[in-house]
Amino acid sequence: MNQLKKLLYYFAIILFLLFFFCGTFENGILFTILSFLLIYFFVNKFPIKKFSFFLIGFCLFTKIIVVVLFKTPLTGDFILMYDTAKHILTEGIFTLKHSYFDCWGYQLFHVFYEAIMLSIIDSISFLKILNCIYSTISTVLIYLIIKKLTSEKTAQITSLLYAISFYPLYLNTILGNQQLGIMIAFIGIYLLLYQKNSFKLLALVGILFGISHLERNEGIIYLLTSLAYLFLHMDNIKDFLYKATVLTACFFFITLGSSFLVKSFGINDIGFGNANPEWKFLLGFNKNTFGKYDINDEIYLGDLEAEKKEIRNRITNFKELPRLFYEKIRIQFLYEDFGTSFDETNFHLSTNKFKNTIFNYTRVMNVTIILLAFLGIVKNHNRKKESFFFIINLLLFFFVYLLIEICARYYYYPQITIFILASLGIERINFFLKNRIVKKNLL
Repeated sequence: MNQLKKLLYYFAIILFLLFFFCGTFENGILFTILSFLLIYFFVNKFPIKKFSFFLIGFCLFTKIIVVVLFKTPLTGDFILMYDTAKHILTEGIFTLKHSYFDCWGYQLFHVFYEAIMLSIIDSISFLKILNCIYSTISTVLIYLIIKKLTSEKTAQITSLLYAISFYPLYLNTILGNQQLGIMIAFIGIYLLLYQKNSFKLLALVGILFGISHLERNEGIIYLLTSLAYLFLHMDNIKDFLYKATVLTACFFFITLGSSFLVKSFGINDIGFGNANPEWKFLLGFNKNTFGKYDINDEIYLGDLEAEKKEIRNRITNFKELPRLFYEKIRIQFLYEDFGTSFDETNFHLSTNKFKNTIFNYTRVMNVTIILLAFLGIVKNHNRKKESFFFIINLLLFFFVYLLIEICARYYYYPQITIFILASLGIERINFFLKNRIVKKNLL
């Protein structure tokens, strides 16, 4: 009964805070502060013993609600992949002939995945709900990792903050390949960091990174992160070489072996490969769009020599590079270009004012998380060695995105890493607040 009274009390406080904030809906700072306060007081005033189960229920509920509310239509490559998956169901995999997959073969894995899922339940909504399940599992893995890095309360606060982050929620409404890929990768990360590194476990981690890479090509970044992390914390060079060999061999066994099978069946000539890796770099060095997709660059598509020549022209234009890199960092990591990712066809809201409120809130929340991550990294003498895995991972993502095409959707992977690092900053603040309370009580 006392817990219920507390709940009603805090609900009333929230209600009055909402009355106050209604006059400044477009101020993302106020909503960010409110989010932090609500989650902080919820975690501290309403302890939950089996938080993992609560987090699963909360995430599934919020994510499915967003999927139901936002009827995001299929656009771009997602239409082609979905239609191809439907074609496989009706005509069979051996009838699959499309010039797109002769060039971008790495997209086929997601097509095969969709075809398998659609053979179970033929519904776009089913695919979106699966996205919700995968992203829920990823959120739970974030909680479990942070609990190892910091403390239970910090893990709860950070995982709930990630759970209510708008853009990861919104991405469940599109048929992208982020959710499944990152869930598989983070299962591998958790095993690598917190289970004994036996041969079988290292092999399993390498396989998981390989499958993640097939689903979405960022899997290689997690492999490189793991190798750098193992090198940094090796007992001896022999031990490192053993672990690195097992991880790398299993990774390429999965990726190259799967490609070999696709080629053997005559589906295409490159398997799950990429016949035009230069394309991402061509777009990434476009100074007019600051590394975003530009339809005008399609005049080079299909002419590999012309692509290479234009890439050389853009790279050697040294005067333009500092401005290009600055804008790419601002766009990719600070959500400064966030609003251009939406239009009336994929983001139905009654008023521009409310839409701007959501965009401002998302940008402010993101910058706050980045600042917390910075606070956690700087002068944190008690950090555990596993935190270096995520520091390395963030640096790799950062430098990769300086070179290749960017868009808001690509931030999904490094954002999780930043949230995990932000938990170090939240832990420092929690420690500071506890010390102040103790000192006050002593006085």
